[in-house]
Amino acid sequence: MSSETLQTPEQVAAIEKLQLLKSPVLTERTDSLPLTNGGGGVPDLSLFGDRFDHDTPQFQKHEDASLLELFFDLLFAANYTVFSQTQGVNSHTRFKAYVGYFSILWITWLTVSLYDVRFVTDSIFERLARAVHLGVMIGFAVVAPNFKPTDQNLQTMRTMSVILCVSRFCLAVEYSSILWHIRKYKKPRLPMLLQIGANFAASMVYLGITFRFRHGNSQVYLAWYILAAIEVVVTFGLAIIFPVLSFTGTHLMKRVSTMTVLFLGDGVVIVAQNVVTIVKGPDAWDSQTIGIVTAAATTIYCVFLVYFDWIKTSYLPTFRQQLWTILHFPFHLAMVLFMQGFTQFIIWSKIMDTINNMSFDSVFNSVEETAKATTSDVVENLTKLVNKFFEDFPPKYTATVNNVQWAVGNISEIPDSFWPDMARYASTEDDKDLPDQNNLTFFITYFNDMSTSMENSLLETFGIDLVEEVSDENKNITETGLETKVNEQMWARFDLVFQYAYIAAGITLIIMTILTIVARTKPWRKWAIFRTALYFGLGIGLSLVSLLHFSQTEADNYKNSPWLLPTIALVWVLVLAITHVRNPPPLFFKRSPSFFISKPKHEYDSVIPRAESPDHSKEANYNTQSA
Repeated sequence: MSSETLQTPEQVAAIEKLQLLKSPVLTERTDSLPLTNGGGGVPDLSLFGDRFDHDTPQFQKHEDASLLELFFDLLFAANYTVFSQTQGVNSHTRFKAYVGYFSILWITWLTVSLYDVRFVTDSIFERLARAVHLGVMIGFAVVAPNFKPTDQNLQTMRTMSVILCVSRFCLAVEYSSILWHIRKYKKPRLPMLLQIGANFAASMVYLGITFRFRHGNSQVYLAWYILAAIEVVVTFGLAIIFPVLSFTGTHLMKRVSTMTVLFLGDGVVIVAQNVVTIVKGPDAWDSQTIGIVTAAATTIYCVFLVYFDWIKTSYLPTFRQQLWTILHFPFHLAMVLFMQGFTQFIIWSKIMDTINNMSFDSVFNSVEETAKATTSDVVENLTKLVNKFFEDFPPKYTATVNNVQWAVGNISEIPDSFWPDMARYASTEDDKDLPDQNNLTFFITYFNDMSTSMENSLLETFGIDLVEEVSDENKNITETGLETKVNEQMWARFDLVFQYAYIAAGITLIIMTILTIVARTKPWRKWAIFRTALYFGLGIGLSLVSLLHFSQTEADNYKNSPWLLPTIALVWVLVLAITHVRNPPPLFFKRSPSFFISKPKHEYDSVIPRAESPDHSKEANYNTQSA
């Protein structure tokens, strides 16, 4: 008697030859599916869903994403990384462009993924379609550097619209192939035609928008966002109404979770890049730097652990599954802003530490030395200090060097009598001992110019360079004016990063808490309710830290402290710790079975029909009653 080895559907697919078109519809294969329920020769029609009752085809379901899906996800992540590096969030205008680009990119990825999790197969046709989608992703990368809705480039905006048109047209063709595969079924034809029509209509609208762009700025680009939102609503709406388009039993939640991992991975890459940047400076690995880098890595790791610790199932009922998926749009947007912002704190913390430790003691060593100094002594000491500073943090532009030399040259014109007067005022702080007002103003002005250029050189060494941007906006600006303007813009950028990083960190935690509420499959107990409320409180608290912006003194003190990044890390460590406190102290909470349900009958973890062993309980009960 020969024995045959049963093969899984994946193994069967692996040994099949590549076909031009491959149907995702399940067929009655006697070699892979047992047709009886173990109770006799009667076929078990439940294995085939409702197809015999409702004329609805059953499609192949997959536990995880296919290689085609994963490769598409990687290109999405690469696109996002390219845009983040070329269009950093350093102004309110850039912030709007960042959110807009991410929204279009994310929804394009989602619309393709919604097709993939239900119908994708490995065939020549699907590989060609995937090549088109990969081309779309490359197109996104092409337009990324010049995507500025408030300063529109005609070619860029038209190209973006054509890219969206091609993406949706390709989806319409793919859905048409599914219509061909289910042509023998009558009932699912209408919903599939509606899905095809929705994608084709969206494609034509995007094409029409292309020709609405003219030279100059236009508000027509807002139609991209509106139409993209309508696409998602229509797709999910059709899936709820028509079983043939349902996401029940698909790996949609796993697919979305994979994207979360990719965003966290990008955060790790940014941390590594920033570490490489700061180690270029002298005395890079001091205790504060080690603590900041550790806090950054800990934060990303805790976010990863909390996210997956809170996901207890990969399958949910239809509405909750779709709500959980849609909520990942604001969640992913908040997360990428959070990752972009708080990882920059590594650089800024090092910058603030360097500035705080910057000393002019070699120039103004003591009141007694200053009283004896001459202008030539001061200029000589300043020159030595600047040269040493530029050795550690080399200036990137000649304008920086020229401005410092010009400032020091002007200081050399101050009379020698100024320094004893300056020393006397420093010791008495009496207004009658003030030096000559003109000389004092002269010294302060050029000393600040020199310090500004030194700060700019430091910031440029750590990769924060806004010279080109300021030069483009101010064509006729002088070198001194350029250095001053760049310095102002750089510190304004730090203030913006501080605000949106903390706001995004709090919103990330809040939306993650909402996600775990939507995905919860267990009864709500008192401790679970209290813990969830605590998560909301921590998220709100993180966001409220940004309100320090309205108190400049408090904000400066906080940004100068070493707690800028560790504060965020401690919150996420606390969230992770609370997550795994399963049995709260009975002093505060009685360990009742449930807050809402006294005694739960069962908990579900999946909506996928499972192949279970024959249940003879009903038969036994019937026999008992008969007896």
